[in-house]
Amino acid sequence: YDWVYATLEPVIRRVNEEYFNFDLTHILPLQFTTYDSKTQGHYKPHLDLGQSQPNRKLSFSLQLSDPYSHEGGSLQFPYNRTEPEVAPRARGKIIFFPSFMLHEVTPVTKGTRYSLVGWVSGPLFR
Repeated sequence: YDWVYATLEPVIRRVNEEYFNFDLTHILPLQFTTYDSKTQGHYKPHLDLGQSQPNRKLSFSLQLSDPYSHEGGSLQFPYNRTEPEVAPRARGKIIFFPSFMLHEVTPVTKGTRYSLVGWVSGPLFR
């Protein structure tokens, strides 16, 4: 799977330089995620940075499924608004966000959603 990391690395570098300017050192192991309607697959609101993962700085989610192959399963960012911001669902779309940003994936109610999730680490935030 070295080709996956080799493909992601320049994209991560460019996005970080343009939008975040975090001190990053390496991509952590990727997570292939399956959200299935049989189990109402989802992730409750959470942060990717914390005591168990203090070096995560930049998170990303790559949509692998056709958006019409499932219902639900939206990557959302629940800010202090009436409606959360919903990430685009197009296949091949990659969303980057700071690991300290609250996010969730809503329950899949029909079909199956696949995504590739990753994190990039670096020295602790100061």
